[in-house]
Amino acid sequence: MRQSWKPSVKIEPAEYHQRQRALAAAISAYGHDGALVVSRGGSTLDRYGNVFYLTGHYQHYSYLPESPPTFSGRAHSALALARDGRNALCVAVPEVDEIHVFADRVTHSDRWVETVRDALEFLGLHKAQVLLIGADVLPTEYWLALQELLPDVTWQFGDQTIEALRRIKSPTELEIIRRAADINREAVTAFADAIQPGATEADAVAAAAAVAVRHGAGLYYAAVSSGEGTWAWMSSPLPGWSTRRLKRGDLVRLDLSVSYGGYLSDFGRTWVCGGSATSDQARLIKTMQDGIDAAIAAVRPGGTVAEIIAAGDAALADAGVAMNGAAEHEGQIVASYPVHWGHCLGMGWERPWMTMPGDDRIEPGMYLAIERALTLEGVGTAAAEQNLLVNESGIELLTGGPDGRWS
Repeated sequence: MRQSWKPSVKIEPAEYHQRQRALAAAISAYGHDGALVVSRGGSTLDRYGNVFYLTGHYQHYSYLPESPPTFSGRAHSALALARDGRNALCVAVPEVDEIHVFADRVTHSDRWVETVRDALEFLGLHKAQVLLIGADVLPTEYWLALQELLPDVTWQFGDQTIEALRRIKSPTELEIIRRAADINREAVTAFADAIQPGATEADAVAAAAAVAVRHGAGLYYAAVSSGEGTWAWMSSPLPGWSTRRLKRGDLVRLDLSVSYGGYLSDFGRTWVCGGSATSDQARLIKTMQDGIDAAIAAVRPGGTVAEIIAAGDAALADAGVAMNGAAEHEGQIVASYPVHWGHCLGMGWERPWMTMPGDDRIEPGMYLAIERALTLEGVGTAAAEQNLLVNESGIELLTGGPDGRWS
């Protein structure tokens, strides 16, 4: 049955097959016979990316204790891939979207680890050197069972092989990413419009979420804090916001991430409830925005992460910001935790991180999130984030507001 959530721009079968061939070539270059690529869905938007990237399959069912034959590997899926490109998708339930999922063979059994074993045997990888990609989401119970079921497999971890492929986005991926950013821009604007005196944090999140859901996007998270609580990323770890009523003059901090067609948009702002900032609030927010602008201005194809960090750090230092996490005098703005300038994006948070030593090169087709948080004692913490694409000539900013970059 065709699913309504698929984006109007979609990855074509030829691109999925090309991705599979590219990973197979990388496996061969590493001197291995094949790979087992593991992902976790489980109704979350967290670690589904590798199998989804290769096949279009997302395992939606929630994570459940291993209880075969009814429930086994419920949230997990895996692609077994031989170095010649032959592959088998191992699913936990027999319900597969055959229109949008691409693999040579789709297989299921009453016990998920046995499905994986059978797939590796089918591909001749049961006595072979196999890269395990996605070991961080493979439960220990499954890992021990696979070693017992496949005693002649020599395993090696190899996430870097697929990370390198996912880093540079294809033209179709870029179109989906632009649509994700469009939706998130509208959602963030709805949040900003809702932060009025007397409204709650939850009211503003509801306004943003309504936009995302209406456009067929999923809400990854909404991290909100306000008033005296802006030192924290979010007011309440579950669900990420509170029902606190906003007061005129409160700082309100938002980091909003939505997923559309499998791709994330992740950005946010800091505002003043009621719109009238004090001089200290205005200074804090402008210093934060100027630092992010300086870091973005340093993004260039062929440049390095270290150049982005240096530009952002220099802008903050020139503004008198304490870079070591502690104010040296009253009224000094401090660079807050976490000490980084952002990360790459895609179907999740991707390398390189914008941290030192910063040797990674910036390349056309990369999708970046540049962010920073600053604190002023007695005022609060201001944070923001921008998303951008790197192209041959520079950047394409995706997350400007309706009235300018920072609106």
